[in-house]
Amino acid sequence: MDDLQTLIAGIDYKIRKLLDDKRELERIIEGLQADKEEINKIVLEQSEVINNLKEQITTLKLGEAIKNSSDITEVKLKINNLVRKIDRCVGMITKTEQQQKL
Repeated sequence: MDDLQTLIAGIDYKIRKLLDDKRELERIIEGLQADKEEINKIVLEQSEVINNLKEQITTLKLGEAIKNSSDITEVKLKINNLVRKIDRCVGMITKTEQQQKL
């Protein structure tokens, strides 16, 4: 009878230990999820900064090309290319925002 009570007490201890471990792991998961959300925000902000800087570089290059170019059609082609790239960037940003809402 004492062996049975000892066995039950051991099982009870192990169950309580598992429940405590489970709660601790749930707290860790919550913290990691919060960290992940914060990192995702930082990545999005950095992506926007990168895109803005790329746009500035392209604008500067276009300005230099206009300065140095005497051919108007070449300038128009570069402007059209820039507009297409900007449209792609806006599309990617919109898609990213929609995915984050899900």
